[in-house]
Amino acid sequence: MVRISSIDIFNIANSSMQKSNTEIAKTQQQLSSGQRVLTPSDDPVASLKIMELDNELSRIDQYNKNIDSAENTLQQTEGLIDGVIDIIQRVRELTIQAGNTGVNTSAQYDALANEVEGRLEELLNISNSRDANGDFVFSGFKGEIQPFSGNAEDGFEYHGDDGQRRVKTANNSTLAVSNSGRDVFLDIPSANNTVFGYASESNQGEVSISVPQVVDQTSYDAFYPEDFVIRFNAVGDVSPPRMTYTVTERSTGNVIVEQQNYNQGEKITIQGVSLNMIGNPATGDTVVVESSNKQDLMTTLANLVNAMRGVKDNQSGKQEITKVVADTLNNLNNAQVKMLGVMSSLGARQNSLQTTRELHIDSELYSRQALADLRDLDYAEASTRLAMQTMILEAAQASFVRVTSLSLFDRL
Repeated sequence: MVRISSIDIFNIANSSMQKSNTEIAKTQQQLSSGQRVLTPSDDPVASLKIMELDNELSRIDQYNKNIDSAENTLQQTEGLIDGVIDIIQRVRELTIQAGNTGVNTSAQYDALANEVEGRLEELLNISNSRDANGDFVFSGFKGEIQPFSGNAEDGFEYHGDDGQRRVKTANNSTLAVSNSGRDVFLDIPSANNTVFGYASESNQGEVSISVPQVVDQTSYDAFYPEDFVIRFNAVGDVSPPRMTYTVTERSTGNVIVEQQNYNQGEKITIQGVSLNMIGNPATGDTVVVESSNKQDLMTTLANLVNAMRGVKDNQSGKQEITKVVADTLNNLNNAQVKMLGVMSSLGARQNSLQTTRELHIDSELYSRQALADLRDLDYAEASTRLAMQTMILEAAQASFVRVTSLSLFDRL
């Protein structure tokens, strides 16, 4: 015979009621949270899948934020390029007016030059625009560096790089959200072979040059694609002592002209290219003039401004401006084609973002449905279970009361 002591009866009853209370508390927590799986121990396999789905939804949320940011940047860039197209259109109108050499006077050309110069400043402001994050839109990877500097007289410099900033829009997909200033504004086919010039960064003195212009296309075409270098000689190389310069072919070192007197601000012409040099150069300082079949949009406008500023009311002056007008119109056409290409690229990227967003919507819907199947609670089943657990607890409590009240004295 096995004897069950009173203490054993109490322990068994206490353990049973504690278990029932724990089950009821868990069911109540499930009902309040709406989730079936509260801890990994509730369903280890489902918990692992739930974790994977939560991570996937977090990634989708971040991708959607990236897409929103990318769309804002692309729309801003599209607006800027649209502004550039408007500038090109207006400058084309002014250029056509400048072609009326029979009626325009020097004063009228100055007025036209003033407006083109205003448009040039507007273009420079657009090219140095910032995005919502404070980064320069057209500086490539160097978002913190202003991409363009310069003016119509001294020319323009690009300080950015050729990179395109990209954002991750899906697990295995990134999309470019920027265009480099070189691609948009510099790499534009020129109507004719042309040049650009700069003073070497290693110069010890102070010297700068105006925007080089091809004034004799035939002579320059015969020299193209060679570059030339202007090197300043020692003052004591000639008698009486004075600053002179020598011009050589860049690739061969062959001398084009030598020991030419340097007169600050004087216009010089070499191989059909005209330019001015100013400043106080040191011995060995150099100026480089490079050949190119491309011309940036800023220089196209600057050349037009400079040409209209110096128009003379004579036949040769009219002929010069006529040539500049023809070249400018061709260069503006090329620039507009370039801008339309950039706009097309921006539109294609925005369409790609929209397609990716729609894919994320479908993926998110599927993931949330799968997550609900794994984690969400069946309220009907849980309510029935809670009622049953409550009934079991109440029955255990009633039984405990009856058992603990049993005594031999009740049988006497």
